[in-house]
This record gives sequence, C-alpha cells and structure tokens, in this order.
Amino acid sequence: MAPKDKRKEPGMDHPTYDAAAPRGHAPSGGELAGLGLLLAVVVVLPLLIGAVIDGVAHTAPLLLLAGLVIGIIAGGAMVYTRFKRYL
Repeated sequence: MAPKDKRKEPGMDHPTYDAAAPRGHAPSGGELAGLGLLLAVVVVLPLLIGAVIDGVAHTAPLLLLAGLVIGIIAGGAMVYTRFKRYL
C-alpha cells in the first residue's frame, strides 16, 4: 500500500490543478449585460462632462475629445480587469 503521508517534497510547491484559474469558462449572460451597461456609463460619462465644460469654457471640441479618449481608455481597462479570468 502507498503511504498516506501528505508532506510536500522539495520543488513541488506549484499549485494543484484545482487551484488554477478557471480557463475555458464563458461569462454568463448577466455578466455580459452588466458589462454593456457599465461600459456605456464609463464611456459616456466623461464624454458628457467634457461637453458641458466645453460649453462653459468655450473650448469647442477640445475637452469633448479629451473626455472621449479618457472614456475609451477607462472602458478598455475595465473590460480587461473584469474578464481577464476568462482569457
């Protein structure tokens, strides 16, 4: 019979298969719907803030475009951080 000793051997400190990240699983429909709503808010909110400040400061499309760039970067970062476990 094999010994039932569960001590670790030197060099065998890698995680077991059960502790590994869940690769190959797909996000649920609720996660995707929430992503769509959150992505819309993250992109549109800086865009609208830039448009309002442009209207007050009379700097026409400058801050509108800056808000758009900030929104796109923030949206990409948010999508990556939320769904990197599925990659």
